[in-house]
Amino acid sequence: MNNLQKYTQWLKNKSLQPSTIRVYSTIIKPYQDKLLTTKKLAQIIKSGLVKYTPSYLVLKREILKSYSQFKQLRAINWEQITKLIPQVQKKFFATINEAELSQLKKVRFEKDNQIYQRNNLILEFLFYSGIRVSELTQIKHSD
Repeated sequence: MNNLQKYTQWLKNKSLQPSTIRVYSTIIKPYQDKLLTTKKLAQIIKSGLVKYTPSYLVLKREILKSYSQFKQLRAINWEQITKLIPQVQKKFFATINEAELSQLKKVRFEKDNQIYQRNNLILEFLFYSGIRVSELTQIKHSD
């Protein structure tokens, strides 16, 4: 079993989603056999400043940090590497207000009253919790 396979298994043991594991594996692949030091990681981030957005570089740093934890590399100065990445601009997403939620709940396509009530409960849960639809669909009864 090579380093990437061991790392993938380590991520699975941490209960990460398969899509997350694929992203982590793809980003780590070029670095799996290299000795990662603070200097080398700083070079990786600096070379990405021209090509990538700050949010991608933050993701890449977090994935490299995860890989260094897997490899038990303790001598890396993550603060120094973080300082190289420009500040990420926060995005604001358009949301609906309570009046619009109320109007949305009044729209009725379902013939069965239980399904109608269930759908309204789902809408309220999405609205008040801020959970993503993709996260909601992954919730299991055991959660």
